[in-house]
Amino acid sequence: MKRNMKKLTIALSFPLLCSGLIACSTGVKKTQTSSDGYVSKSAGSFTLRPFKEVTLENGLKVIFIRDNTLPRVSMTMLLRTGSMQEPAEQPGLNAMTAYLLEQGTQTRNASVIADEFGDMGSTLDITPGADVTTIYADSLSNSAEDLLKLLSDITMNPAFTDSEIHRMRSQILAGLQKKIDNPSAYADEKMDAFVFGNHPYGRDVNGTEEGIKSVKKQDIIRHYLTFYRPNNATLAVVGMYNDDFENKVKEAYGKWTKRSIPNVTVSAAPASDKLQVRLYVKKGLQQTQIRMAQVSIDRLDPDYLTLRLGNEVLGGGFSSRLNQKVRDDLGLTYSISSYFDVRKDRGDFEISTFSKNESAGKAFDESLNVVHEFLDKGATDKEVDAGKNQMIGQFPRAIETSDRLAYNLLVLDFYGISFDYLTDFNKNIADIKTEALNEAFRRHLDPSKFKAVIYGNESIIPQFQKYSPEIIKLH
Repeated sequence: MKRNMKKLTIALSFPLLCSGLIACSTGVKKTQTSSDGYVSKSAGSFTLRPFKEVTLENGLKVIFIRDNTLPRVSMTMLLRTGSMQEPAEQPGLNAMTAYLLEQGTQTRNASVIADEFGDMGSTLDITPGADVTTIYADSLSNSAEDLLKLLSDITMNPAFTDSEIHRMRSQILAGLQKKIDNPSAYADEKMDAFVFGNHPYGRDVNGTEEGIKSVKKQDIIRHYLTFYRPNNATLAVVGMYNDDFENKVKEAYGKWTKRSIPNVTVSAAPASDKLQVRLYVKKGLQQTQIRMAQVSIDRLDPDYLTLRLGNEVLGGGFSSRLNQKVRDDLGLTYSISSYFDVRKDRGDFEISTFSKNESAGKAFDESLNVVHEFLDKGATDKEVDAGKNQMIGQFPRAIETSDRLAYNLLVLDFYGISFDYLTDFNKNIADIKTEALNEAFRRHLDPSKFKAVIYGNESIIPQFQKYSPEIIKLH
């Protein structure tokens, strides 16, 4: 079973494209289309690798990116289904459906599928998430047609046999039960549950023990037939291939039957009107995990880039205020960071760190103090300029390979954001003003309404008594 990525957002934190100064990619925007339909987008000296979009009659959108630097082909499918599309009483249904895709088709059992991927020297990764599910596979170019046949079979013709359902259920349950043995992962899970409540973002995408046990074969088939549809997916094809292979991709996936996709709505995540602290205590833990969060913005919020830049100053970079104060000056942790987890629905802003049990309370207090001071006094022009140089300097790594560009195009397509986001990125970052950044943070962040999860030894309880915490003792 493949481990899911918790988040699917555009990761733009990656060698320098220019000299490191923010004006390097501003200039006239150009879009050029070649005779074979490939589009090249540029802004000043910045140019995206050419790509082509095709939408099949069944609604499947395909993004083609040719790259002849290596004799390989990769295929990534993004399906617009995740735990958001599950019935509330069956958490884990989408993950179970996704993992079962590679466990057998109408003509191949799990062993045959594994052998065929092995013969190609290929890899397959299926990743269910909260908003989307991704399927990735690659191979050498001389095996591209075999890869296409196998991947399209897995995607379009799953068998969902009783034996594989039983085996996958046991495997997922075992993974859920082991989570408490990983303090960091356990704290993350409990923080999500606390801040999001009954909203789907509040639960593990692999579900719960009760949810997984309740899932029946007909539920899996129904979920697959409802959401694993071509008109609910986008496919990126990358690498060394020719026109004939493009046509074979269209032919193979053109056989996939489309259906009407229901619009699923969920209740909003619960609001918080005060600081709430929840302690999970367990004997024998040598360190304390500390999380604090509040519901924040979705990906389409107009302040998204401004808040991302501000977070570089607050807790997103090595020279950030949280890192400088809590880690370097006070020595309370080896690592501390903050981030905006933006998604289709409103995600959260979260601070994550850990400390020795005896200094857990001080690490928590000082982290809160840094956020309060940041909101009170704001970021400085010097800090904001440093943040701009950091983000723009790292940006090219997000699209330096064809696979990374494909991933970004898939995600932008999912959110309905123009691909110009990539060519305009440097200019848009450069245009952010310090005053606007500070105002945006004050609109969207209020540490007096944080929810916090602390996971450590029982000895930490007295350090948090002033917050009137809810205490949960684990065995």
